[in-house]
Amino acid sequence: MERNWTGDDEKSAFDDLLSARVPSRGALSNVLEEYELKALQSEHAAEQYAVRHTSNRKASSGWRDPKNKLQSEFSDTVHHVQDALHVFKERGVLHHTEYDSNIPAAVHGAPKTAEESKESLERLRRMGQFEAQDFDVVDNDVERETTLNRDHLDYLVEESWRWLLSFLIGVTMGMLAFLVDIVLQRLNSFKYTAVKTVVANHGGFWAPYMVWLVFTMGYSAMSAFLVTSFAPLGAGSGIPEIKTYLNGVHIKGLLGLKTLVVKMFSVTLSMAGGLIAGKEGPFIHAGGIVGGGIAGMGSRTITDLLHKYGYKRKAKASRKYGGYFRNDADHRDYVGIGTAAGVSCSFAAPIGGLLLSIEEGASFYSTSLFWRGFLATCTGVCTLHFLAQFHERPSEIMDARFGIRRDLGLYDDNIALYGSKFWYYIWELPIYVFIGCIAGALGGWFIKLNIHFTSFRAKYIPASNRWRRFGEVVFVAWLVATTWFIATYSSPCQNLPSKEQLSYYENSGEDQDIYAGVSGFDSRGLKFFPQLWCNSTQFNPHGQLFFNPLVQSMRMIVHFGETLPESITPEHIISSSLLLLWAVTIFCGMLFCFGIGAATGLFIPSLALGAAWGRIVGMLVRHMVGHHAISLPAYAAVGAAAQLGGVTRMTLSITVLVMEGTGALQLVVPMMLAVFVAKIVGDSVSMGVYDLHIKIRGAPVLLEAALESHQRMVSDKLSVGELMTTQMTALEPVMLVSKLEGVLRRCAHQAFPITTEVDKAFAANESFPLHGVIKRTQVLRMLKHRIGLLTHDGMSALPPAKTRIPKSQEERIELLDKLEQFPLKIRVKEEQEGILRDLTDEERHMYIDLRPFMQRTPFLVHANASLSRAYRLFRTMGLHHVFVGPPKPMVMGVITRKVRCCESHHGTC
Repeated sequence: MERNWTGDDEKSAFDDLLSARVPSRGALSNVLEEYELKALQSEHAAEQYAVRHTSNRKASSGWRDPKNKLQSEFSDTVHHVQDALHVFKERGVLHHTEYDSNIPAAVHGAPKTAEESKESLERLRRMGQFEAQDFDVVDNDVERETTLNRDHLDYLVEESWRWLLSFLIGVTMGMLAFLVDIVLQRLNSFKYTAVKTVVANHGGFWAPYMVWLVFTMGYSAMSAFLVTSFAPLGAGSGIPEIKTYLNGVHIKGLLGLKTLVVKMFSVTLSMAGGLIAGKEGPFIHAGGIVGGGIAGMGSRTITDLLHKYGYKRKAKASRKYGGYFRNDADHRDYVGIGTAAGVSCSFAAPIGGLLLSIEEGASFYSTSLFWRGFLATCTGVCTLHFLAQFHERPSEIMDARFGIRRDLGLYDDNIALYGSKFWYYIWELPIYVFIGCIAGALGGWFIKLNIHFTSFRAKYIPASNRWRRFGEVVFVAWLVATTWFIATYSSPCQNLPSKEQLSYYENSGEDQDIYAGVSGFDSRGLKFFPQLWCNSTQFNPHGQLFFNPLVQSMRMIVHFGETLPESITPEHIISSSLLLLWAVTIFCGMLFCFGIGAATGLFIPSLALGAAWGRIVGMLVRHMVGHHAISLPAYAAVGAAAQLGGVTRMTLSITVLVMEGTGALQLVVPMMLAVFVAKIVGDSVSMGVYDLHIKIRGAPVLLEAALESHQRMVSDKLSVGELMTTQMTALEPVMLVSKLEGVLRRCAHQAFPITTEVDKAFAANESFPLHGVIKRTQVLRMLKHRIGLLTHDGMSALPPAKTRIPKSQEERIELLDKLEQFPLKIRVKEEQEGILRDLTDEERHMYIDLRPFMQRTPFLVHANASLSRAYRLFRTMGLHHVFVGPPKPMVMGVITRKVRCCESHHGTC
C-alpha cells in the first residue's frame, strides 16, 4: 500500500539516514547499498538517499534506478551484505558498528558522526552537478581510415602548427599583460593624482576622503558589475576552476571568450579599486582561455554573435589554417600551455610560470608539451618586455637594454646591488626554517577562517543573487578604502633623508612605472617619499605603503634602499610598527576579498603579507645580534615566498617565481627550506586554499594517489569488481532513430556502450560482448547533421560498416569536421531537445548506423584488478569511464616495449 508522505516524515527519514552514519566515497559494494536502502523501510527514503549518496555515479554509464534495488528479496540482500561485510572487514576498509556488533568502532573511509555524514552527502550532491570529461583520443573507423590515408607531409604540417600555435599563445598573453599593465597604470595615476591634488589644495580629511572613495568604490563597482552581470565565472582567481578542468572535469562557460574579456577588465578594475588582489591568478585563467581558443582556431561566442546579426558563417578555421587540434586531449594540452604563458607574463618570469603550470595545474604533462610551454612562456615575456620598452621610448627600441627590469623589483638591475643585499649566514638557516613554520601556520589559519567566510557567503550572499554579490564587493571596497585612507591620514610626518641619501633612494634607474602600476612624482619630484599632509621638508611614512598600489608597496618592503652603498648607514627604514600594521590589515583584507564577486588573485597579497612579517623577523634578529650585519631584504623575500607557499602549498614553482621576480638568486637554499617547511606545516593544519575550494564545490577531482596515504590504503585493498556498476544503458550498433531518441531523453548518461545484447547490459551480473562506446555529444552531432541515417526493413542483412565511410580523403575530413567537438561545442542541456525536436517523423522511422563512429577500443580492466590500477588509468589518461571485464579474458597476442621501440626507429633495432 502506498504511503502518503508528509514533510515531517521526509525529515525523519533523512535524519534516520544521517544517524546511520552512511559511508562516503563509494567504498561499499552495490549489495551493501541495497541493504542500507532496505533498512530504511521506504521507497521514498531510498530515493532521497540515492540523490545524495550516489551523485558521484551519475556520470558513469549506467547508474541503476534505486527503485529496482527495493524489488530484491530481503533475505537474499542480507545474505549478500554479510558476504560484503566480511570482505571489507578483512581488508580493514570498513568497520561499522551499525552493521555488525563484532566489528570494531574505528572507521576507515566513513564519516564518524551524523554531522560528517551530512557534510559528505551534501558534497556528493554538489558533485553530481559536474560532468567528467574524456581525454581519450577518438579511434573510430572514420578517424582510422582518415589516418591511414595521411601522408608524411600532412604530419609535418601538423607538427609545425603545434609550435606555431604555442608561439601565438605566448605573443597573445604578452600583449594582454601589456594592455592590463598600461590600463592599470592610467587608472591608478588618475586616482592618486586626484587625491594628491585635493590634499594640496584643500587639505583636511573629508574632501580627499570623498575623492578617494569615488575612485576606489567606482572602480570596484564596475568590476563587480561586469562579473555579476555577464560572467559569474570571472570572479576570483580562476585557479581552482582551471585545475579542475585540467584534471578532467568540465565546467560550463569556464573557457569562453566572454569570460576572458570580463576577467581582464574585472581584475584591472579590482586592482585599481584598491581591493586586496593581484593579477597572477586571473592571468592563469586567462591563459587557459587563450590557449584553448587558439588551439581550436575558432570561437563559439563569435559564431553566436555572427548568427545573431544575420551572418551564417562560422568563426572556425579549416584544417588548412591550423584546425588540427579539436579533440579533448589537444584542447587540454593547449589550455595547460596557456596557463603557463599566463602566469609567466603576469610575473615576467618564464621559468617559474612553466613550473607552476606543471606543479599546480596539469595532471598529465609530457616532454613535448613541456617544450611547447617553454616556447610560449619565453615568447610571452619577450613580447611584454618589447611592448613595455616600445611604449616608453619607441625611438630608442634598438638601443634599449632588455632584461634589467623585474616585475617584483623596485629598481632596475643596473642600479640594484643584489649581491650586496641578498645574503645569509649559515646560522640563520634554522631561523628561515622557523619562518617556514610561521608561514605554514598562518596560511593554515587563513584557510580555516576562509572556510567560515565561504560558508557565510554561500548562505547569505549566494552566487545566484547577483545584487547581493555586487553589494558585497562595494561594501568591501569601502571598508578597505576607508582603512587605507585612515592609516595614511593618521601617519606622523618624518623629515626627509639628506640630499645625498635621497638621491640614492630615488634613483630607480630605467623607468619602472608600467610594472609599478602607477606613474608620476609629487610636487617636489619625489616618488618614494609622499608628502601628502606634511610640509615640503617632510614625508608621510604610512603613505609609502598605504598610499600605493599593493604590488608597489610589496616592492617597497623588499627592495627599498637597495641602491644605498654598504658604507652608508640608512637614515630611513620602514619601521616595524608600520610593517605590523600593514601585515594585519593585509591579512584581514585577504579574508574579505578572496571569494567576492570580482576577479581577484591571491599571489600578490600573500607575497606582501609574508614580506612584511618576514622583514619584522629580520629586525628582531638584527636587534638580538647587533654585532652582525643582517640582510633585511633577504628576510622579506624569504618570508614572501614562504607565505605564498603556506597558502597555496606550491613549492618549486614559487621558489623560482620569487627568485626571478625579486632577483634574490643568492637565497635559493633558505627560500627552498622555508617554502618546504611551510608546506609541511600547512598541510598538517588544512588543505591548500585551491584544493579546499575544489572540495567545497564538490568537483570530482582525482588527486595524485601517492600524496595521500589513506587513499592509497583504500585503493589498494578494494578491487574494481567490488565497486563497479553492473547495470548499463547500452545502444545497438544499428538502431531505430525513435528508439535512440527515447534513450537520450530517459537518461542523463554521457557515454553508452555499444552491443547487440542490450538486455544483458541492463541486467545485473551478466557479461555481454562490447563492440565499442560512443559519447552522447557524438550521437547528437550525428542527429544534428543527419549523419549515419539509413533506410532498412529490420530483417535483411546490414551492409558492412565501411560502406558508410566516404571514399575520398576530402570527404572524410569534411565529415570529421562536422563531428568535431571544438570550437563549436554541443551544449547538451541547451541543445539536445532542439535537435531531437527537429527530427521529422520520416527520420524517426529510419535507422542510424553507429558502427563507423563509435570508439572501438575503449579502456578495460579486469574485475579483480585493484582500485589503484583503475585510479591510475582515470587520472593519467583523463578518462570518463572504464569498462570492467571478466577475470579471464581471451588473449590473441602480445606486444612488447622492444617492438614499439623498433617501430619508432623506422624498423631498425
